Amino acid sequence: MDEIKYLLKFGKREHLESLVKGNIYCSNAVTFWGIEDKLKIKGQGDILEVGTRMFAQKMIIQHPDTKEVIAECGKANGLVRIEPAEKMPVFCMFAVYEDNCKVDDVGNLIINLSDDKKKTIREHFPNADAVVIIPNPEVFIEDVKRSIGTEIKAEKVNYFHIDKGYETTDGEIAMDMEYMKYLMQDASPEKVDGGTRYTFYADYAFRVLFCKDVFFEQEQEYRIVLPNETIEAGKSYPVQLSKDYEIIDLDIFFDN
Repeated sequence: MDEIKYLLKFGKREHLESLVKGNIYCSNAVTFWGIEDKLKIKGQGDILEVGTRMFAQKMIIQHPDTKEVIAECGKANGLVRIEPAEKMPVFCMFAVYEDNCKVDDVGNLIINLSDDKKKTIREHFPNADAVVIIPNPEVFIEDVKRSIGTEIKAEKVNYFHIDKGYETTDGEIAMDMEYMKYLMQDASPEKVDGGTRYTFYADYAFRVLFCKDVFFEQEQEYRIVLPNETIEAGKSYPVQLSKDYEIIDLDIFFDN
């Protein structure tokens, strides 16, 4: 994670005060669905969280053991969700890379977000009024690993054409196969009846939480996921932080 220079957590000051005291507040995908569906905030919310659009010219659903055909249809554009990941705890941050920084007068690398990124943060997180700056990402992640009491996965989010797919040369819509390959990287593809079969095991369901549609690309997310936990609603996990972190008003942070 050397390429990540800072991690940022945007939110309401009252919530961020809990973070700097050593509590990470995790949500689940069901919460993100509701934020977009009910509150109409796409950005903080995402109805496609742990899900994908299935674009197919022909779809056959078979029983995995008996191979019995359960359903068959022609062109399909359906929403499919990865159930084992729906209630995994997720903690989201913004990753700052070198090209999001500038060098100050004394040679220090300081955050310098573009106007486009500032606009995205304002629009996607309309209730945020402050930010926590984490200048030592590796130390923070190690503190979480040491304190949390269960396995964690910590990675940057990958962005794919999930929602709208790609238009093919013959005018059809196709899925983003790079997305499918990322999800199913833990099992080698098989050649079957002239086609390619990709397999996705439930043990690796957490991978879907590190994938989002390109609509969210400006958010530059970095996530902590607890793959062996499930939560019905938001939950705080205590973390023994080895460093102190500062909360800054969002207006001041953006103006500097």
